[in-house]
Amino acid sequence: MKLKIITALAASLALLFCVKTGAAQTGLEFSKVIFYDIPADSVRTVSVPAGKVWKIESVAMGSTGSVPSVLLRNASVQNIAFFASPASTASANYPYWLPAGFSGTFLNNSHSYRCSVSITEYSYTP
Repeated sequence: MKLKIITALAASLALLFCVKTGAAQTGLEFSKVIFYDIPADSVRTVSVPAGKVWKIESVAMGSTGSVPSVLLRNASVQNIAFFASPASTASANYPYWLPAGFSGTFLNNSHSYRCSVSITEYSYTP
């Protein structure tokens, strides 16, 4: 009898734990994947739509060195993140989140290499 009560209590606590931890993710729902291909020495204007958030998953470029990089700038043309090859420890960490309403640019500062930016977009409901 005691074993049944302990088992039922453990199962109830496990279920409660699952429900409680799952509640933290209810505000985000997957929307789509965005991929930007940015040629050498170019700028790509970006805007996060209202009600969405962006998760920058990765930035890649055609060089293994640390010199080519991609800068993320805000609307005031201030550098807010720097993405470089894995050889550079100064690079921004992934994932990198952008809030709803953000607008700015990705700047590929390489004279020779293309870069790509991989983003996951989520719908956000508070």
